Amino acid sequence: MRGKLDIFDKQDKNIVEEIPVSDNSEYASFLKDGNNGILVVHEKYRNSDEIVAQPDSGQFIKWIRINHPEIKVEEQLYEKRLVLHSNEYWLPVVFLASDVTLPIYLNLVASYLYDMSKGLLKGENQRIHFSAVYEDKKKGITKRINFDGDENSLQKTIKRFDVNQFMNY
Repeated sequence: MRGKLDIFDKQDKNIVEEIPVSDNSEYASFLKDGNNGILVVHEKYRNSDEIVAQPDSGQFIKWIRINHPEIKVEEQLYEKRLVLHSNEYWLPVVFLASDVTLPIYLNLVASYLYDMSKGLLKGENQRIHFSAVYEDKKKGITKRINFDGDENSLQKTIKRFDVNQFMNY
């Protein structure tokens, strides 16, 4: 089952969706090993079999380590990284352990984007893309949230985010 979360106006072109993860073996292994914090994972690029890192993976990891040293962040190894030349931010897919909840992660992303956007010229807009995998303990399933929108929509998502509604979606 795939569904858009009902937190935006109907004319909004941004996407926030929740997707149950069918093969959660990699995430289950992450939790089973007693990990905490965040694990940055890399995925296949489009129709290719190559595993690549998202363009902002390294910068985002470095930012977390400097600004939030209390949060443990690990990264899967990779050989290739996508390069992007635009005002878009493609953050990596992350696995969230139980000590880093989705609202905490959303606030980390917002703080990171605030710091990164200080150099934008007036009127420049940025688009943000990210995904997070977490466990819905109430239902006992692994879920993934995908975000594709602008910074204002991210702020709306954080403000309107109702953990109980989200977990029961």
